[in-house]
Amino acid sequence: MVSVTIFLVLAFVVFILLVFAFRSSGSSREEVIKPVRGDELAVWPFEPMPIMTPTEVIFFNRLQQAVPELIIFGQVQLSRIIMPNDDDDTDQGFWFNRICRMSVDYVLVDQDKQTVLLAIELDDWTHNTRRRQQQDEKKDKALLSAGIPILRINGEAMPDAALLRRKILAVLR
Repeated sequence: MVSVTIFLVLAFVVFILLVFAFRSSGSSREEVIKPVRGDELAVWPFEPMPIMTPTEVIFFNRLQQAVPELIIFGQVQLSRIIMPNDDDDTDQGFWFNRICRMSVDYVLVDQDKQTVLLAIELDDWTHNTRRRQQQDEKKDKALLSAGIPILRINGEAMPDAALLRRKILAVLR
């Protein structure tokens, strides 16, 4: 009889603790969000800007002439076209963070609008520094690891549409 009473008291205590735990962790409790500088402003200090430089626009037009059968996207984040594989030993968050701020100037996509065929970088004088070259090497490695070829074009020696088509087809073959 004593053991039954102890059991009932313990069961009641556990029940009360569980009810209290569910109530305190429920969605009715509001989470306090710490304000960030600028949150109080009605309008933030932004203005639109061109998506491409004048040189990139010229190159984009030549790309359209060179490969009219493909779809061209400009200024594409790497995280939109590649992702860490889902192997058990892959730290996906680490590898995603390695690429999440990288972008490529152009991406050529098949007519299915899903298959990335080629990434293109229009390299200008800013790619001459050692630091930028190291960043480019990381970008190239990430793309090639995912099976996406990258074509680097010297922006100062802007190729015409015919030469550009030959370069692209040579990589895609």
